[in-house]
Amino acid sequence: MQLDLLKRPDGRTAILMPSGFVLDLLTPDATGMPIEDIAQCLSSQPRWGGAARPWYSVAEHSVMVSRLVPPPLAYSALMHDCEEFLGDWPSPVKVMLDRDYVKQRLHPVKDALRRWFGFDDEVPAIKQADLVCMATELRDLLPPAWLDWGHLPPAHPDRIVPVGPDRAYALFLSRYEELKHLAQPQTKSKKAKVARSGRKPQP
Repeated sequence: MQLDLLKRPDGRTAILMPSGFVLDLLTPDATGMPIEDIAQCLSSQPRWGGAARPWYSVAEHSVMVSRLVPPPLAYSALMHDCEEFLGDWPSPVKVMLDRDYVKQRLHPVKDALRRWFGFDDEVPAIKQADLVCMATELRDLLPPAWLDWGHLPPAHPDRIVPVGPDRAYALFLSRYEELKHLAQPQTKSKKAKVARSGRKPQP
């Protein structure tokens, strides 16, 4: 638990995570957030606004993306949607609300997660793998529809078999343990913490 006897986070702007960790969305600092919080939330979040059948989670999607990129990128690919503990908004909703505006508002939260967990998902190969997963989900989990999906690459040859939230939670954590050695140094996060404390950096 985070304890601050001088200031209580405002429940209207702070998110309570499964472990009790509190993330203030207006001034986000993910330092100390357990990976289990991310795994729990992503395994409970459905892809495609819940339209996929069988039910399919963001955690399963993240594990799949991590397996479709070169090995050095696998950790960042696993974490690429970790901000979706706030919810997985379907792309058409983001377009309706103004995709750039949504991205701008979520950017501080995503950056806080990048610093704490040590990943960089702004990589073309990860974005391409994400689209391959989307195409595969459409083929295997969504009903046929008269929509133009011309922006998507071909689906992956392997079929998706959803496993449900409990198994997805375990799969995500297992994949995290397998890949966490690839996490990048958290130098920016440490420098920011030192700056807030007013202490001089240690040599």
